[in-house]
Parts: sequence; structure tokens; C-alpha cells
Amino acid sequence: MNKPGTLYGIGVGPGDPELITLKAKRVLAQVKIIFAPVAGKGKESIAWGIARTYVGADARVEHLYFPMTHDRVERERAWEESARSIARVLETGNDAAFITLGDPMTYSTYGYLLKKMKQLYPLIPMITIPGIPAYLAGAASANLPLAQGHEILAIVPGSASAEHIRECLTSSDTIVFLKHSNAGRIIHELLQEMDLQERAIYVRRLGFPDEQVTADQVRGRSGSEDYLSLIIVKK
Repeated sequence: MNKPGTLYGIGVGPGDPELITLKAKRVLAQVKIIFAPVAGKGKESIAWGIARTYVGADARVEHLYFPMTHDRVERERAWEESARSIARVLETGNDAAFITLGDPMTYSTYGYLLKKMKQLYPLIPMITIPGIPAYLAGAASANLPLAQGHEILAIVPGSASAEHIRECLTSSDTIVFLKHSNAGRIIHELLQEMDLQERAIYVRRLGFPDEQVTADQVRGRSGSEDYLSLIIVKK
């Protein structure tokens, strides 16, 4: 039996191909199989669009389907199917990379896949290469220090309840809302109620040609934000 190949989990950053780390660039150039996540059948992988610049001409890409659903059974099925697809390649002795937007360990599909791989294939070696998360790149684009001295930084997902969102806005000095489209209306109502709308910055499609970093976009939004967007509130 062949010694299994290594799975590299690679964060490709928020959008700008120049924000990929040197280590990620080297591994992408070496591996022959790239696994790229997609949110729906026939959709393109944003992560692949970023990483393809650094992939060798003889490498191939395989798209793995991860449905955007709250159905736990369907999600578990997708994670397991993807894990088995990846394992079939690694068990031939070849290395492979799984690419993901931002950082693999921050609200990423890769975290669920990693857990499933460890459960089903504990002997397969896995190496994770961190990436620059969108909120760090967004703060840099806005020239906004996220935390200094004794300030507390909170990172809040869009799936958080209204109570948790209010609590974070009350107790933290800087609050970052990631993947917030589902809770957009609640966030904007709370910002107005707590008189924090002037403290909020809206970041959209960071690192892409149509990037926006502005405070104006926060006011009066209805919750229909772009998936590739975030809000930074600096109190």
C-alpha cells in the first residue's frame, strides 16, 4: 500500500492574489491536484479564481460541492462525500491542496472538512497554511487599527442571535461582523439604536476590482449585503 499523500489546507486570502503567503504559493505550485469549494452546482469557485495564478500548468482542479444550507444532515453528507473524494487521491500517494477564502481556521468550510478527515482518515497527514482573513485586510484598507492597548476585539458571525450581537456591541471596543447578510437588518437597527452608525465601516468585495471600503454604505441598508462583505464597528 502506498504511503498516503499530504493534504494541505490553504487560505488564499480575501481576494487579491498578491495577499497569498509565500508558503501557500510554493505549495500550490508543487501539488498536482487542487480541491476547490463551490456553493452550488455549476457555480465558480472564488478561491480557485484567486489561486489559479500560482498553480502549475500540469495540475488539475476538482470542485467540491458544499451547499449553503442550515440542514445539518445535508451538510454532513457533503462533508463526508468531499472527505472521501480527497482521500481517494491522497491514498494513491499524491499530495493535494484544499483552497479556501481568507483563513482556513476562521469561519471556514475547511474546519468542518478537517474534522471529518480526522474522523475517517486519521493516518492521512494534514498541514494547514494560514491565510489573511478579510477583516484584517479590510482594516488595513481603511487604515483602521482594530485593537490597541486594553481594547477588546470581537468577531461575530452573521448566524449570531440579536442578543449576542447586542452583547458584543455593548462589551467590546471593536466589533467585526462576518458573513452578516442574514443578520444585516438586525445589525443596522442596533447600530442606529445604540448611536453607533457613525462608527461603522462597510467593506465589500475586498481585493476585487469593485472593492468598496466606506461608511456611507452602512446607513439604511436592508440586509441584502453581498456575501463577500463585512462590517467593522470601532467604538
